[in-house]
Amino acid sequence: MTEFSQILTYTLFAILPGIVWLFFFLNKDNKPEPKKIILKVFTVGMIVTIPVFLIEYSLIYLLDTLNLSSGLYNFIQYFFIVAVAEELFKYLAFRFTALKSQFLDESLDVPMYMIVSALGFATAENIILFSQKSFTFLLEPANLALVRFIGANFLHALCSGIFGFYIAISFYRTNKRFFLFWGGFLIAVIIHGVFDFFLKYSIIEHGGETELTSMVVFVLAALIISYILLGQALKKLKRLNSICKI
Repeated sequence: MTEFSQILTYTLFAILPGIVWLFFFLNKDNKPEPKKIILKVFTVGMIVTIPVFLIEYSLIYLLDTLNLSSGLYNFIQYFFIVAVAEELFKYLAFRFTALKSQFLDESLDVPMYMIVSALGFATAENIILFSQKSFTFLLEPANLALVRFIGANFLHALCSGIFGFYIAISFYRTNKRFFLFWGGFLIAVIIHGVFDFFLKYSIIEHGGETELTSMVVFVLAALIISYILLGQALKKLKRLNSICKI
């Protein structure tokens, strides 16, 4: 395999998880959104990885100077730095592309566009990760793509979808808009933080190897339950009237 074909193959493996999830979630919308706006949201979701990584790098660098215990260090890193920064910027990608769009006319559109933004972000993460890896066999990038598909990519879509649900509900309950918005954000951050902290902390404890420990099973079960709840939330939004943005 030539160097060019390797780069092309690894790039395809990197973008495949996000694209598969994208089609999966978009098929849940009975009134498909324009491809142009979907591409715009997805692209901006990719672009915001740049400021996110700069912020994370800077804050983690400062965190390194505090000489904290490993448990506290990882807790702050994954909950207060990584989860907060990534959930915030995925929302901003949605806010500055789709929130004021004429095509956002249904309550279901909010979590859908949030998920599109999240999958753009996750795809950019995949590309960066794959570019840093050195593979010997073709099966290795395929395995990594599968792990990203059922792990980080699913997580990003799930968190943003839940956050988007609360944003959509806030358009109807305007007297509780502040609490619904920040409540949804907090839930997304907690789910994101739990996944990163417990899963990655478990991997660290096993010398960098991913093992099917009870902690990993707990995290994956929590993600599945969260997805089921998100599915019920999306069904609820389908029954609501068109959004009246104030």
